[in-house]
Amino acid sequence: MPHLTIAMGLSETNLIPVLVSIKSLLATTRNPHDLAIALFHDGIASPMASMVKHVLSSCGTAFTLIDMPRILSGFAYKDIICDEMLYPLLIPQYFTSRTFVLSLGAGALVRDDITTLLEQFPTEKKLGAVRCLYHAHKQHDAFYGLTREAEQDIGLTQPERYFSRNLLLFNRNAISTMEGQTCIQLLDKGWRARDEAILNHLFQQELHLFPQSWNIPMELFTEPEDSFIPSARQAVTEGRKDVKICQFSSSLHPNRIDIGLNQTNNHAQDYKAIARTIMHAMADYAPQALCGPMWDTMSAI
Repeated sequence: MPHLTIAMGLSETNLIPVLVSIKSLLATTRNPHDLAIALFHDGIASPMASMVKHVLSSCGTAFTLIDMPRILSGFAYKDIICDEMLYPLLIPQYFTSRTFVLSLGAGALVRDDITTLLEQFPTEKKLGAVRCLYHAHKQHDAFYGLTREAEQDIGLTQPERYFSRNLLLFNRNAISTMEGQTCIQLLDKGWRARDEAILNHLFQQELHLFPQSWNIPMELFTEPEDSFIPSARQAVTEGRKDVKICQFSSSLHPNRIDIGLNQTNNHAQDYKAIARTIMHAMADYAPQALCGPMWDTMSAI
C-alpha cells in the first residue's frame, strides 16, 4: 500500500497546472510507488477524464478520480464544496484507510522529494502546513486586512502562524470524527478564505509548520526582503535559496499562473518545459478522447 496519498482538486480550468504538479512531483520522488494520487473533481466531462487517465497511466503511479457531485449527492453542503473546490475539508472523513494524506494546490512545481515531509512530521500533530507569505507581506496584509481577519474573525492568537492551503499534510489517525464533521459545519461561518480559514481555526494548536521552502509563491518571488514582516524575513531568504515547492497560482486568482510564469528564473522555465510536454501529449490524444475508437477507424480509411 502507498505510504502517502496526494490529494488535488481538478476542474476544467486547471487541468494543465494539475498535471504539471503531478509530473514534477513524481519526477522528484525517490520511489513514486510510495505515492497514490487522488483527484477530486467537480464533475468534469468524460473526454477530459479520459485525457487525464491517458496522461497519468504512463506514470506508473496509482491514481483515482473522485467525482465530488456524485459522492456528495444529497449532502447539504454539496454545491458550495463542489463550486469552490473545497475538497481539503473532506479529507479527514473520506480517507478512512489512510494515515497520511497530503493536499497539494494546483499550480505547484515540486522541486524536492515530498515524501521527506513524513520524516519531519511529529506524529502527535494533526496537521502539517507552511506559513502563508501573503499574510506576512506587509502590503497585502494592509490592503486586505489579513491580520485583522485572522485575529478577529478566525480567532487566531498568533496570526503570524497563519498557514496556506497550498500544502496540507493531514494525520488522519490524530483527527477525531467530530473534528472531521466540524470542518464542514464551519462553512456556515462564511469566512472569506473558506477551507483555509476553517483549517487554521481548527488546527492551529495541533500544527506543525514545515520550512518556508516548501511553499514559495512565485508572485512574491522577487519582492524585497523588507516587504515582509520582520519575523518572516529570514525564512523567506532561506526558502528562496533552497526552493522545494514553487507555487505559481495567485492567492487572489488561483487559476491565474501567468504572473509567476512571466519571470525569467529557472523555476518558471522548468514549469513551462513540463507544461509543453503535457500539452503535446494532450494534443496527440485529443482526437481519440473526443471521438473515441471511431477516430482510429476513420483514420485508417
